[in-house]
Amino acid sequence: MFIAQLTDTHITVPTNHDGDCNTKLDALKKCVAAINKLATLPDAIIHTGDLAHNGIVEEYKITKAIMDTLQAPYFITKGNRDSIKPLIQEFSLKNIQREKQNFLQYSVDVLDYRLVAVDTSSKDSNLGMLDFDRLANLDKILAEKPNRPTLIFMHHPPVNLSQTEQHFYEYENSRMIKNFRDLMVRHPQVIAYFCGHIHRSFKSAINLAPLIVMPPLCKTLNREKKTKDLPPEVAFYLHSFSNNRLVETEAISVN
Repeated sequence: MFIAQLTDTHITVPTNHDGDCNTKLDALKKCVAAINKLATLPDAIIHTGDLAHNGIVEEYKITKAIMDTLQAPYFITKGNRDSIKPLIQEFSLKNIQREKQNFLQYSVDVLDYRLVAVDTSSKDSNLGMLDFDRLANLDKILAEKPNRPTLIFMHHPPVNLSQTEQHFYEYENSRMIKNFRDLMVRHPQVIAYFCGHIHRSFKSAINLAPLIVMPPLCKTLNREKKTKDLPPEVAFYLHSFSNNRLVETEAISVN
């Protein structure tokens, strides 16, 4: 199975022919075109959040119009810059959001695998948030098919992001991360995690399952600090799976 990943497109409505707005739009268009030209199309495409920058209807209309030209099914999760009501409205997700549920979490089956979208956004800050209701909902989703290998895609990486002894998290508190990891112990069918948010590449693991953080699609948003090579103008990730495990993650450059 092949999964293409996009993240942190931060689309805004262009106000003129120059500037950051058009750079981000061009990056998304180039990425979609490159995916459609792959010798083997992905079995699914995931967007790990911050589709739009201001979370307004016009931004989602533009984003969806481009992503709808993808020749493979795509699925999205909510980032801290996204607004749930216009996101659900414009991407026609009302049928998967349960009544009175103020977050977006759902699952889809792709071949012999399962994809689960987890909403880590907070209404109070740009940090991640996983409260009791979201974790309980996720627990219920995962319990439905405990024997199907599962991939979780979410915006905020639920791991320590520091390279030093001092821990650093992008969540409102570290207890949320501990609760999430404790929950994952009960669901060993989860074989990989895919995230965005920090605008740089990062790798970790949860219970031996790899966690991959992808940098933004567009180079102008990239915050990579220590790298021998300059990041490409546009890049997306292609994840390969075989025998119920992640075999390879490849960064596909689009210049």
